Amino acid sequence: MDARTDPGLDRARERFLGDGTVDERGVVRPEIVQSWERSRRAGVDADHLALPYDPDLDFEGSLVHCASPVLDDLTERLSGMAVAVVLSDAEGNVLDRRVGEGELRRRLDAISLAPGFSYAEEFAGTNGVGTALEGSAHAMVIGAEHFTDRLRAFACAGAPVYRPGGSLAGILDVTCLAAEANDLMRFLARQTAKDIEEVLRERGSAGARAVMAAFRTACVRARGPVLALAEDFVIANRSAHETLDAQDRDLVARHAADHRRGGPGEERVLLAEGPVRLLFTPSPAHRPSGVVVEVLRSTSTLRLAGGTGGAGVVPPRGPAAHPAPPARPLVGLAGTSRSWRSTSAALRAAAAGVNSTVVLGETGVGKAAAVRAAHREVRPAARLVVVDGEAPTAAEELATLPVELGTDPATVVVRRVEALDEQGAAALAQVIDTAAAEVWVAALVTGEEVGEGRRVHDVLGRFDGSLSIEPLRRRPEDVAPLVEALLARLAPGRRVRCSSEAMALLGGARWPGNVAQVEDVLRRALVARPAGDIEAGDLPAEVAVHGTRRRLTPLETAERDLIVGALIEARGNRVKAASALGMGRATLYRRLRAFGLTDVGR
Repeated sequence: MDARTDPGLDRARERFLGDGTVDERGVVRPEIVQSWERSRRAGVDADHLALPYDPDLDFEGSLVHCASPVLDDLTERLSGMAVAVVLSDAEGNVLDRRVGEGELRRRLDAISLAPGFSYAEEFAGTNGVGTALEGSAHAMVIGAEHFTDRLRAFACAGAPVYRPGGSLAGILDVTCLAAEANDLMRFLARQTAKDIEEVLRERGSAGARAVMAAFRTACVRARGPVLALAEDFVIANRSAHETLDAQDRDLVARHAADHRRGGPGEERVLLAEGPVRLLFTPSPAHRPSGVVVEVLRSTSTLRLAGGTGGAGVVPPRGPAAHPAPPARPLVGLAGTSRSWRSTSAALRAAAAGVNSTVVLGETGVGKAAAVRAAHREVRPAARLVVVDGEAPTAAEELATLPVELGTDPATVVVRRVEALDEQGAAALAQVIDTAAAEVWVAALVTGEEVGEGRRVHDVLGRFDGSLSIEPLRRRPEDVAPLVEALLARLAPGRRVRCSSEAMALLGGARWPGNVAQVEDVLRRALVARPAGDIEAGDLPAEVAVHGTRRRLTPLETAERDLIVGALIEARGNRVKAASALGMGRATLYRRLRAFGLTDVGR
């Protein structure tokens, strides 16, 4: 069968597009039929081609860097021929395209086969890139074998490119006009893919050797745990295996992965035994392919910049140290994660030892609630005084506290301490210096840093210790118990729960507003569902968003909410949702990617 001229293939394609069946036995290859079926299920429009575009792809990453010399050589050999060579990533996004013939370049531009566009099957239908990607195998698609009408004029051969560890790096595709297709395309695609894999192995080996050398150097220099992370391996020294459990090693490796492409850095995190500092050194320095991380026990108890995780409190200022408090959640506050339990223990220790404490954390993370809970649990007989650093009377309130409290036991909570002016900072310093032995002072810092050069920064440095409450996105295991506790408080007269689908959406959300945002979302859901359990459709659209981090305009927010509502109504069926919204399916797919919407309604 010649897919360029066989009329039976055209008839088979038209029938499939009409009723979804294929009767032309032997005319359509099984792998093409399977691809057509996938394209149909994805809602690809066979009559139109509208592909998503992403300008922020990794156009200078390791795959493109390693493939460039191979593509340069192939482009030179194909000079003067109407053949294009295309490189995509493992999701079907085009990263590079080489085409020497002007007319072919114009025609490829017309179908958006260019860097930044996605040729995944769910958008472009059957094609060399997307079909090779779906099958993780070589794929040749010629003429009418394409699902989308506008691609029928072309032929393309795709071949997977694998990294040394066996993971898929991307797809190498050779494209020409269907009338000029031949078996040489298969050979070119496969051979070029192998050549790129060879460069990935060579440079990967060199990069791995550099990472190993940096790891050995760090092990000689460092006394504590050292780990190294590269493209295909994670290694740890003996100290890491002896002092860190598997969960802690995984946590350190996840943080290291974020620093593998950047410069040297430092981060503070909370492990099982307490807070540590992680020092990251990418290797090799000129073009890093891995990173070495040293784990240092925290020696400084106050860190007002860089890092939001971890908890640490200095020993009590009294002559006798209290026994280590149990690592369990504070009474009345939900949460089961190790981070939350350790933070709870640190707050108990601070309250029991009457150690002035700086509590850091993002907006809405629950700093005030945590300090209040520690106060109720450890110091129930003491007086509780709360001062808001943003209040106009904050300086005056703090200035009168030493006399007002006298020698009575008390807990003084200063919220939004970073907002204190010069007078307020001076009054806070007076409280720290002259407060009675049984006055516990807790200063709450919203955000990650307090700028140096301000008086309040210097005052906070005089506190006995500090701790950080990690944001909710870093402790997703706390979402379910938190939701249960909030529902019990918001609707005390109802036995209300969240359905499994609603809970899945809640558990997968990023929660930039932390606990306060969860409470707000549940309050709105209870209004939407005044009786019975909360369903996915009762949740605000913001809960379904996972990938976008930019701030949406009011118009985009309204559009996002309409799309989420349509998807929930259609139970996740994107074809039905697009029809209900009156937009093309390709347009809907683009908007889903732009808004970071995944699996909504399913």
